[in-house]
Amino acid sequence: MVITLTSEADTPMPAGLGWHPYFPRTPRATIAADVGAVWLTDTETMPTALAPPPAGGDPSRGVTVDGATLDNCFVGWSRRALIEWPERRASLLMSAGPPLDYLVVFTPPALPFFCVEPVSHVTDAFNLAEAGCADTGRRVLEPSATMEATVTLSPRAATATPAPG
Repeated sequence: MVITLTSEADTPMPAGLGWHPYFPRTPRATIAADVGAVWLTDTETMPTALAPPPAGGDPSRGVTVDGATLDNCFVGWSRRALIEWPERRASLLMSAGPPLDYLVVFTPPALPFFCVEPVSHVTDAFNLAEAGCADTGRRVLEPSATMEATVTLSPRAATATPAPG
């Protein structure tokens, strides 16, 4: 998939790209992605502090969707995430290109879905940058400028397990 945004404004405009796919939740579904840090959030899901990922919510160690309640933006991700559904013997490799340098993971409790979202900026990037935070992904497109990003989904089915003996 290719996402393209072209500024048709006469003045510079704030810009960001992201893709927010929903995936079916199963009891053993997992998400794995190398990440560097996570934006902790307040009750309105606005970022408050950049911190190491917590033990139960660190995609670098693998996260069981039913075992973590997340609605956070991760920074320093490798632009590759592996989503697995062991009970369905299926997995999906998500690969993203620049500028999708951030990863939002949303695992709402008791709902039949979760999201793994490559994005070009952290949540509230413009206000965080104005407050002096670096590396928010904040971008401004000049008139007629274009930004583009790609996301590739590679589904994989597990092979049958050989019978013992």
